[in-house]
Amino acid sequence: MSEPVVVIGDALVDEVDGASIVGGAALNVAVGLARLGVPARLVAMVGDDAAGQLVREHCAAHGVELLATDAPHGTAVATAVRDGDTMRYAFNEAGTARFVDLAGLELTLEAAPLVVVSCLALEHPAQLAPLLGLSRSRERLLIDPNARPGYLQAEGARERFAAGLDALAARALLVKLSDEDAELVYGEDASETASRWLGEGAGAVAITRGPAGAVVVTGEGYATALVPQLPAPVVDTIGAGDSVLASLTASVITGDHEGGWAGPLERAMAVAAATTRAAGGLLQLPQE
Repeated sequence: MSEPVVVIGDALVDEVDGASIVGGAALNVAVGLARLGVPARLVAMVGDDAAGQLVREHCAAHGVELLATDAPHGTAVATAVRDGDTMRYAFNEAGTARFVDLAGLELTLEAAPLVVVSCLALEHPAQLAPLLGLSRSRERLLIDPNARPGYLQAEGARERFAAGLDALAARALLVKLSDEDAELVYGEDASETASRWLGEGAGAVAITRGPAGAVVVTGEGYATALVPQLPAPVVDTIGAGDSVLASLTASVITGDHEGGWAGPLERAMAVAAATTRAAGGLLQLPQE
């Protein structure tokens, strides 16, 4: 692989229980890929401020190349509030006004073996256009909508996000989808969304269902995997879904998915289980 995987989306600082933890869905995926031995390049909106410095240091520490795009409102900060084992988030202006400017990065996107999109402002046509024009997208585009209520408050934003996600999903190799995403964006069960996307051209849909495990659905069938039970207790679920996407992306890079999604999905569940046993969104490697 001559070029790194390109991950596009959010990079931010999570304020959790009084601590500042670098995160963001796309950043977690990029760092997760690096921890899995896959070179990654992150394209994200990062400002020249204290939070942005934390993001830059985190990427550098984990060997992820950061391409920081214009950040007129600074770096996004998310305040996390615990709701059982789930975390809910409130975002600053930089978070709610997110936009990753991809102008001038066309050659970078075209050279990438895979392009991974996670938590991007798909409700904006200008954000969507470069991705809709990506060549060979059904061979190398992976998507995680990571839809969050705090990002979709403006009038019509949810409907525009749904339309943008539909357009990208129809062109994707793999879309990762949670039950929460499907309910928020479409008001339907994730299995309904997956069936519709497959009919419109998506290669595969990975539906994550928290402690109940996950399923990857394709036009030929499906593969399921449970979350392995570990002796250590769950610390938090931050980054669990991101670790699943990173693991599945790594399996695509190695070609392991070509024999079916069962093995890659089982590995992804093991990675997710390990990640939930540590604080924050940093992907954790399962014990051998």
